[in-house]
Amino acid sequence: MKSLEKIEQTLIINGTLTDQPGLFYGKTGIAVFFFHLARHTGNKLFQDYAMNLIEEIQKQITTTISARYDVGLAGIGAGFEYFMQNGFLEADDNDIFEDFDARMYRAAMYEPYSNLSLEGGLTGWGRYFIRRLRGNGQKNDQLNKALAHIVHEIKRKIKKKAVPVNEQPDVYRFLHDISTLPGYADKFCDVMQRCMKWESIGKLDVQKIFPYMSNLQRLYTCQACFNIDLSEELAQEWEKWTETENNTLKDMGLLKGWTNEGLLYLTNLQRLDVSWLNLL
Repeated sequence: MKSLEKIEQTLIINGTLTDQPGLFYGKTGIAVFFFHLARHTGNKLFQDYAMNLIEEIQKQITTTISARYDVGLAGIGAGFEYFMQNGFLEADDNDIFEDFDARMYRAAMYEPYSNLSLEGGLTGWGRYFIRRLRGNGQKNDQLNKALAHIVHEIKRKIKKKAVPVNEQPDVYRFLHDISTLPGYADKFCDVMQRCMKWESIGKLDVQKIFPYMSNLQRLYTCQACFNIDLSEELAQEWEKWTETENNTLKDMGLLKGWTNEGLLYLTNLQRLDVSWLNLL
């Protein structure tokens, strides 16, 4: 296991040098770590570093930025909403999200989507609206309209049996997440039951589902989405993680890079809950 100091130094040196502004591989994910690190240590310099990253991100957001969740605006916006909801960022909601909401609304309502995946597809766009509606955007009619449009499109794909096997877990997770929103809880029981008939979901293989995730991320996600007790498996995976000195990391990112290691380190210290994993 790496030391927290080693993780800090690596991310401080490389964070602002990272070209990618996004959530999974770039500055937005790195800022998540430094905000939590500042709260853990009480060191305001880490908070200042996170704010510097946010300033850099804002400079990189242009009219041509992708709406993708992993590297684009959906993930950046979800990250900013996470900062607001956790008290890391204090700003007027309209000042922060007016442009985000307008761009994501346009994507959801009018732009073609490549697939239904979280990383680059429709459920990633939907994740942005879910997180906004959990925050101060719950009374925003445009956000609700955009999310309803995404849900309609996904239901249409399910009815036509046009959801590829590799996208089914992301679709099910999206429906699970939206069902936790106030006012949405009873609207998706039937469609989720239909999804449970998919072999990828009904015959759940925890080792294979959500292949883009690390083992710990996958176990926590499955425990939350499928209401199953994976505490024993999680304990074993944490033991493996603490015993491993991973020198193969090449990127700084939240998904599987140095940022992920730093947040896992803080979680292992019981200085941080696992809610940050909901960003993935």
